[in-house]
Amino acid sequence: MTDTTDFAAFVEKFMAEVPGGVAGDAMMRQRDPHPFVDTTAADIRPDHLDHDQIDSWFNYMGWSLWELMASRSTEGESGLIPRQEYETLSFVQQWALYPTAMRALTEAIGVDGLVDLGAVSHREVGTKVNHLRNYASALMAILGRGIGVTLDLVDRVDSKDDVETCIQFGRRLWHGTWGDGPGLASGRGFKLPHLDRDVLDPLVAQAVSLDDADYRAAFRRFNATTELFGFMAHYDNRLGMGDTGPYPLPGGGFALVRDHFLNETAYPWVAGVAGDMPYAVTEVMVFDDASVQVKINDIGTTFTTPSSYLENLDRVVVFARDTIDTPMSELRVVGRDEMRTISAQAEKGLLALYRQYATLPVEDKIWNGIQVYSHDFFRPMARRAGLWEEIRTLGFDEPAELTRQAWPTLTSGRAAEILGPVFITGAGFMTCRP
Repeated sequence: MTDTTDFAAFVEKFMAEVPGGVAGDAMMRQRDPHPFVDTTAADIRPDHLDHDQIDSWFNYMGWSLWELMASRSTEGESGLIPRQEYETLSFVQQWALYPTAMRALTEAIGVDGLVDLGAVSHREVGTKVNHLRNYASALMAILGRGIGVTLDLVDRVDSKDDVETCIQFGRRLWHGTWGDGPGLASGRGFKLPHLDRDVLDPLVAQAVSLDDADYRAAFRRFNATTELFGFMAHYDNRLGMGDTGPYPLPGGGFALVRDHFLNETAYPWVAGVAGDMPYAVTEVMVFDDASVQVKINDIGTTFTTPSSYLENLDRVVVFARDTIDTPMSELRVVGRDEMRTISAQAEKGLLALYRQYATLPVEDKIWNGIQVYSHDFFRPMARRAGLWEEIRTLGFDEPAELTRQAWPTLTSGRAAEILGPVFITGAGFMTCRP
């Protein structure tokens, strides 16, 4: 690329050649009929990979990341939170920590234990042991490698062992979610119907009609305020939310299931403002109009045609998971009055978060953002396995040496310059071949 026109072509199509959506997945599969993002029970077992397998994974994941980001290439610009700085540095932090953490977790619970973690989203809502973490835990670390290579801090060839660890860790989680076949939403028509029917159907059965205008208004406010609170509590990113579905329903129509994570006590800035809000709330939204077209990507973001899909919402029910350890059997329905109470708490908490963030030095905000990314993409799996406190001691609570080395460059105003090509042009996926 040599100028703005060239970059625009890369925004429009991956490598200026491959479109997004189902058509893009089809083209990537024409180029590589068996991409290594697909899994089998046999090929998730080995710890070591050949270069063709790695390059296949890199090629498809480069397109997948582009597909996520191209339409939102300016996301992350914020006058309050230095998101591009903390993102680039968090990727480096993840590359420095995750391969060792992944090996420790795998040694403790085995390949089958990772597969079991990938299957959690079949049986639970309101959990961060979900598709977003499964999808991104390896991806984010690999992006950190790409940034490290770009800054001449990581050796492209010598890093192969850690690349293998990251790829297989992610693929084992994917296999637990999907079984044999495509490990990503893009290979399955951009749908994430994770929940087993015997879990989903009792939740859908409790959905209430929105014919009552007052109830509809209460839900609309609740949906908006809890989404925004979760977004800001997780430092201006989508780790505090996620959708699954669409789930076709008997007789027509479909359901979407949406989690908003609110009272995340892992972060001290949240603990002081979340009050007695639940750990997570889950919205089960029922649409009788099957003509609404739904696309859900691998970070659990829903896109619809028409875009104003909530106008077509017919029934809804909200559930609370009061604490991170509340079992699924103790999910409870959130009624209209409690929705209003939580909405008010979220609005108040949001203002408190803004005030906190506005008073923090930039360096502290960058470090907090690094902690959110580096912790939140790994902690849920490790915690579920009962190993988070042990794995945390591997260096999760302070900048790794590699992060310290990258800090001056990535906080000097160059973060956006480096992040754009990583997201858009595949620059984060550099071959390990000599």
